[in-house]
Amino acid sequence: MVVICIIPQSAEKRNWFAVCTAYCECAYALARFYIREGLKIAREHKEASRYSYEYNNLAVTYLAQRDYEKALDAIREAEQNLPQSDKEMHAYVYRNLAEISCHVGHLDEACAALTKCVEEYDGRDVLADDILMLELLLYYKLGDTAHYEACRGEIWEQLPTMHAAEFSNAASNLFDCAMDTGDSVQIEHILAAMDDYLTRNPQEIQIGVRMQEMCYTYAKSRGDRGAMLAAMEKKDQYNIKLLEHAEEVRVRDVDRYLRMGQQLQQALANEASANRTKTRFLANMSHDIRTPINGIMGMLTIIDTCRDDKEKMDDCLSKIDISARHLLSLVNDVLDMTKLERDTFELEHKPFNLDKVCAEAGEIVRFQAESMGLHVEEEHPDVHTVNLLGSELYLKKILLNLFSNCAKYNKPGGAIYTRLRELQRTDDTVTYEFFIRDTGIGMTQEFIDNHLFEAFVQGENAARSQYGGTGLGMSIVAQLIHKMKGTIKVESTVGEGSSFTVVLPFEIDHDPPAVETRFTQNGDLCGKRLLVVEDNELNMEIAEFMLKGAGAEVDSVFDGESAVKAYTDAAPGTYLAVLMDLMMPVMDGYAATRTIRESGRPDAKTIPIIAMSANAYAEDVQKCLDTGMNAHISKPLYKEVMLETIKRFV
Repeated sequence: MVVICIIPQSAEKRNWFAVCTAYCECAYALARFYIREGLKIAREHKEASRYSYEYNNLAVTYLAQRDYEKALDAIREAEQNLPQSDKEMHAYVYRNLAEISCHVGHLDEACAALTKCVEEYDGRDVLADDILMLELLLYYKLGDTAHYEACRGEIWEQLPTMHAAEFSNAASNLFDCAMDTGDSVQIEHILAAMDDYLTRNPQEIQIGVRMQEMCYTYAKSRGDRGAMLAAMEKKDQYNIKLLEHAEEVRVRDVDRYLRMGQQLQQALANEASANRTKTRFLANMSHDIRTPINGIMGMLTIIDTCRDDKEKMDDCLSKIDISARHLLSLVNDVLDMTKLERDTFELEHKPFNLDKVCAEAGEIVRFQAESMGLHVEEEHPDVHTVNLLGSELYLKKILLNLFSNCAKYNKPGGAIYTRLRELQRTDDTVTYEFFIRDTGIGMTQEFIDNHLFEAFVQGENAARSQYGGTGLGMSIVAQLIHKMKGTIKVESTVGEGSSFTVVLPFEIDHDPPAVETRFTQNGDLCGKRLLVVEDNELNMEIAEFMLKGAGAEVDSVFDGESAVKAYTDAAPGTYLAVLMDLMMPVMDGYAATRTIRESGRPDAKTIPIIAMSANAYAEDVQKCLDTGMNAHISKPLYKEVMLETIKRFV
């Protein structure tokens, strides 16, 4: 007689087994907890379409643990809630109902569920591998040997390429059927396939656990206690790896949740900072907008009471003009800042002449400085007939912001020194240095390092009232320079003055356009007929006044459709040009322009169409040109600009 002794496992081994079993049980229990929480939320929000989804998931957790009675209860709940679900969900539920019914011996119900899944809800397309494995099990239970053998052969062909979950399920079904028939050849073939899969995919620890469970079951059926112990030992080893992997995942999850918490805290801090900035912005803007408005309204009150005093009225009108221009500058700064912060700011890439930009900026700064009693000295000896490609508009904005600050924060009788010099040149590019120095109040180094380029910040608390401005200028300057791939350096001494050094690269324009002749005569439109399209009565009145003052005859319409009708009703050549608003009812300016251009009239392609709009960014101008307009005039309208633009095309 052969005596077979079973050696008890050590306490450590038993503990590992208990821990692993508890871990798996807890994992499924935790999954069911979250599924039930999902059901609770779905019911609270009356999301009926989620009910069958959650109950199906609940059934799957019980199916994985082979608790078929509870799985059946859950899948029946899923089936009852299917009317609110989509077609794909029907396929999943009926497929799982068929498998569970198979396991509990309800074969007729299993066949009915499988038929519904495949024929009514395209289950074979949605769940091809799952349907194949279910058919294997069902045909075996029904004793349909021919179909069973066909399914088994197909599964063996697909087994090596299956993903881990499908592989494990297929191997389990093949094993269960082979065990039931006592087909040891088939069983050993399955175990060998699982061993090969693990060799190729050692990270699939769950398959290792399942394989050793099968080895134990197979050994037990043969009474091979040694093989049973070996399978238990290997299963323990896989369970240890499983726990180690679970611990790694847990550590990663904890780290991820900590990072998420830190990101959430940072987001809350950013939101609080943004709210403080918004509050400061609203407070500053309220003050800055009210200041010029107060000036305008005050001057209007003075005019109303001093109509006979021409000198006083002229003074008031001059101050209204200054306040209105300041208000416009403030609005433009805010809009520029908004676009820069949202990264929707587009830089132009157009031909321009650097001499012209410097001359125009110098003219403006000299006028501003001389009116404040300041002396201006300019030096740019090596800049002559320089034609570049880039953004003339924003280069001028950078220079004027810097000039304006140097004038605004200067001392009475002070000076501003400007210098422009070429730093580097290649065949296609050139780099220039713009240097501006003042003899003003200066700034501390701490302010330069930490606050100068912040939005809504000025050098001292009293500056907003004393010097005016929004505190946006330097922030806009810094961001524009960054977008133009340049640099800015600031040096300052309190009480002595500040200097700004801006370095900007440009492309050289090797084929510059011809120099345009500026139109300055106001009476050249005498007898000329213009079509003005504007939906705002006040804006229309202003445009008519300016044009009629230059001798033009004006036909006025208030929407794009009326503009098209007026143009097509008139004889070709009737209108010298069309001045077109963009945002209008019935038909906007873009659609009206396209309709005119496509009308087929003799002058349809040649009549100048000039946009008049408050949409004044580079992309707005480009959109007008792309639509077929010839030019763009920004509102508010200036008479000289409007007449000069018209003259360019007539």
